[in-house]
Amino acid sequence: MRFSTKIKKEFSGKNVLLLQGPVGNFFHHLAMKMKKNQTKVFKLNFNGGDFFFYPSGTRCKCDEKDLENFYRDFFQNKKIDAILMYNDCRIIHAKAIKVAKELGIEIWIFEEGYLRPYCITLEKDGVNANSSLPRDKNFYLSQNIFTKESIKEIPGGFKFMAFDAFLYWLFAFILAPFFNNKLHHRTLYPFEFLFWFRSLYRKYLYKITEKKLNEKIYNLEKKYFLAILQVYSDTQIKYHYKKSIEHFIEETILSFANHARAKSYLVFKHHPMDRGYKNYSKLINDLSQKYHVEGRVLYVHDTHLPVLLRKALGCITINSTVGLSAILEGCPTKVCGNAFYDFEGLSYPKKLQFFWREAHAYKPNPVLVCNFKKYLLQTNQFNGNFYKNFFLDK
Repeated sequence: MRFSTKIKKEFSGKNVLLLQGPVGNFFHHLAMKMKKNQTKVFKLNFNGGDFFFYPSGTRCKCDEKDLENFYRDFFQNKKIDAILMYNDCRIIHAKAIKVAKELGIEIWIFEEGYLRPYCITLEKDGVNANSSLPRDKNFYLSQNIFTKESIKEIPGGFKFMAFDAFLYWLFAFILAPFFNNKLHHRTLYPFEFLFWFRSLYRKYLYKITEKKLNEKIYNLEKKYFLAILQVYSDTQIKYHYKKSIEHFIEETILSFANHARAKSYLVFKHHPMDRGYKNYSKLINDLSQKYHVEGRVLYVHDTHLPVLLRKALGCITINSTVGLSAILEGCPTKVCGNAFYDFEGLSYPKKLQFFWREAHAYKPNPVLVCNFKKYLLQTNQFNGNFYKNFFLDK
C-alpha cells in the first residue's frame, strides 16, 4: 500500500494528535498532507527541539507524574480520535498509549523501517517487540500476496538526520527553561555535542585503522559468526531485553568458547549510532582471554553490513532489525531478546549453545521469507525517509 493511500484511508476526517516524532520536519510535512484529507491535526511539544520543527504545537511542561491526567484532559477536550508518535516505549508515549487505550483512541506508531534502509514503519498499536504481527509461519505461508511494490533507494539521508539532530538538541538546550527536558528519553545536556564530534572523529579513524581487519574478516568467508551490538540506551534493549550490552557480549563469548568449533571465529559489529558513546574493545579483549578464545574474537566498527551478513556462518542479535536483514539475506539468525520476526521458519528456534554447530544446516525458509517481506510491504512498510524525500508517492 502506498503511504498517501494509507494516510487518507486511516485518518481522513478525524481529529489526530501528533506526539513526539523523529527529529526534523517529518511531522510538519505529515500534518500538511493529512490536512488535505480534512483531518484536523493537533501537536504536542515536549521540548525546544519539538517546538523548533513544529512551532504551532501546544507546549507540554508537566511532570512525569502528571502526564496521564494531562493526556486525559487533552484527549477529551480536543475529541481526539487517533494519536501518532515515533517509538512506543518512550515514557511520554507509553503513558499516552495507556490513556488512549482507556478512552478507545486509535494508536499509531512510526519507527525506522523494518526493511531498511529505504523504508519507514507505520504500524497500529505497537512496533518491534510490541508489534501485533502474527508470529506463526503458517499464517504467512497461507498468504497469496501479489504486489508490484518496489523499494527505491534514497541516498544521503544520514547527513540530513545528523543536521536535524544537531538543531533539535540545540533548541532543546536553548529553550530548556520553557519545557521539562527531564521527560526526554535521552539527555539534553550542553556537553552532548562532544559525543557527536567524537563519533565523527572515530568514523574517519576506523576507516584507516580497521582496513586490514575488514579484509581479514571478508577472507574468513563462512568461518565466522556475526554478533550485532545495539545502542546501549535503546528502548529495544531497555524494555525488550532488560539486560546490558555488556551482558550480551559476555554471554555470547562464553557460549562461543564452550560450544563453537575450534576453527570458527566470532565477529562483533558495533552500532554506528553508538560510536561516540561506547567502545567495547577492552571488554571483548579481556573476556576473550578469560574464556581462552583470544585471536578468534574480532571487533569491528565500520564495515559493509550486507557483505558481512552474506559471508557469515550465522548471525546473533538481541532484537535488532539487522536480524531481519540477515534473514532476508538467507543467513541463519539467532535472536536472544524479543523480536517480531523471531519464530520458526525465520529464526533459529533452539538455545544459543546449539546454534554454533547447527547454524550451517538451518536456513530461513525462502518461501516464508518472501511472503513475510511482501506482507510487511503491504501492511506497514512504506518507501520513504524521515529526513529526506519524506513521501516518494506524493
